[in-house]
Amino acid sequence: YIAVPESDCYILPESLSDQDAVMIEPTTIAVQACSRAQLEFQDTVMIIGAGALGSSMLRIVNLYSPRKIIVVDIDEPKLEAALQNGATDVINSKTEDVVTRAKELTDGYGPTVVIDCACFHGSFLTACKAAGNASRVITMGFSIAPDEINQFVITSKELDVRGSRLQNRKFQQVIDLVNEGKVDLRGSVSHTWPMEKAQEAFDFVLSHDPSYRKGVLTFGR
Repeated sequence: YIAVPESDCYILPESLSDQDAVMIEPTTIAVQACSRAQLEFQDTVMIIGAGALGSSMLRIVNLYSPRKIIVVDIDEPKLEAALQNGATDVINSKTEDVVTRAKELTDGYGPTVVIDCACFHGSFLTACKAAGNASRVITMGFSIAPDEINQFVITSKELDVRGSRLQNRKFQQVIDLVNEGKVDLRGSVSHTWPMEKAQEAFDFVLSHDPSYRKGVLTFGR
């Protein structure tokens, strides 16, 4: 048992199992990022990365009904899943030039909002190059390793670059969205392990198995 302040506790939706309720926290991060991006229905949005964070981001971006949602990844099954879950277009960055394709999909302008959920070396510059004039670029990475930053691409297009991080005051907002039927968090967890097999779980995550999306450690009673 763990004793915590009542103000830090939330009543879970009856429709969610404890396992699926784990996805509330990643969804709060997506809600915060969309808030930072000041999304509007007329925006065209590009999400770089279709993993656990990118999938949560797609779920929340859809609520704003933007004109277009473009998802970028190197994994075809993830891109197919993105199309099934609301993306209007996808770009395979392994076989396509992201900047060129993004402009083709937006009539030569570029997305008005780019959210970098992959945050690998070089993805920030790609996001800035793909973005249209006066667009918002959201970076979510926590790496302290140096990365290439092109000042001209930001200045010439008057981009707004905004960081977004963890958000613990959005839990009730996400729970309300679930209760209202606007967000479905079921089925997002791909693997579970008992707490006693935590090392096995971490080893599996590090194996980069393509079937892995989100994992949960369970506690027996």
